[in-house]
Amino acid sequence: MPAKLDVPHPAPVSARPVFSAPVRLSRGGGSCPVCGERRCGDAAACATEYANRSWVECADCGGSGFDTLGFDIWCRVCVGARVLEV
Repeated sequence: MPAKLDVPHPAPVSARPVFSAPVRLSRGGGSCPVCGERRCGDAAACATEYANRSWVECADCGGSGFDTLGFDIWCRVCVGARVLEV
């Protein structure tokens, strides 16, 4: 018969930790470059406006729409739209 090992349980933590885990919020990423909404209220009007304006790929994210520094989910400049108006 093996020997029984008695290990004391750690005391419960009563205080909250000093640092909590970071929380990432969406900030409306993946939004329409024309109206700024995630889902356009009038998609046809936004498509017409998009066709009538000049756009350039966002230089900060390289047109991906995502944050390249890793601090946020969406690019801070284009907010996930991937393009900017010229």
